[in-house]
Amino acid sequence: MTTMPGLPSLVLRGSNATARFSDGFDYVQWEQDGRVIRIPLEAIEAVRSLERSFEVMLTTAQVNHPAAVYAVHDASAAAVATFCAALRARLAERTAEEPRVDGQDLITEVSEGHPRKPSRRLLIVAVIAVFAVIDMTVSVLREPAWAIALPFFQLFACTGAFMTLTLGRGLYNGRRLSKHGITVMAELDHYTHKTKVYRYVDHDGGLHFFRESTGGNQLELSYDPRNPSRAFARQSLYVQFMMALMAVIGLGMACGGFGFTGYQLVIALRG
Repeated sequence: MTTMPGLPSLVLRGSNATARFSDGFDYVQWEQDGRVIRIPLEAIEAVRSLERSFEVMLTTAQVNHPAAVYAVHDASAAAVATFCAALRARLAERTAEEPRVDGQDLITEVSEGHPRKPSRRLLIVAVIAVFAVIDMTVSVLREPAWAIALPFFQLFACTGAFMTLTLGRGLYNGRRLSKHGITVMAELDHYTHKTKVYRYVDHDGGLHFFRESTGGNQLELSYDPRNPSRAFARQSLYVQFMMALMAVIGLGMACGGFGFTGYQLVIALRG
């Protein structure tokens, strides 16, 4: 029977991922998007600490081929510094003549690991439970068919609410920062396994990074002067109009679906 290793002594939690490492490990355990992977130390070319962000740059066999980068964002600055120092102390020094391999090929995916943060799941479960109670109440007091019909209206409403919140928040942040923020041209720094990473310097000379799936070698950004790490890419008037239109459509979907559900519940309770 195989004995699983103990939990890593260092845990770096961010808004997008969690990294774990211990002196007894020859790899970094990475948890992101529901996946748990192990990044061997031999697959790591370098590590970087960027204020509240931590990045692992993998080795690459081709000189002109962009290296894959795994990053943890919005973590504790002290935790980032400690984690980076501990991992850097374990990395072997490599000479320029030493042959390289693609670090991405050395990564393995595992099934063990800690579960993702449950807050969003709990919210979804709570919403489903409330809808289920409403549907059962209406179906018992009125017609059994409502137990099948009402979930379609509720799914329609939830889709609209998600559209409104996501697009509305993005539109608000973009317009606010374009008026009250500081606009700079960010330069393409490197690629990750999913997106492009741009770098920019704030008014105090601090270096920051911004992730965007689209864009060329430069990207126009507006950042918050009170929090320079918070930035938003410039959007054309057409994109802003389409975002606003879809947000309004989503609001109509949410109001219609939730309103219809509430109306049916009131009718059922009144008898």
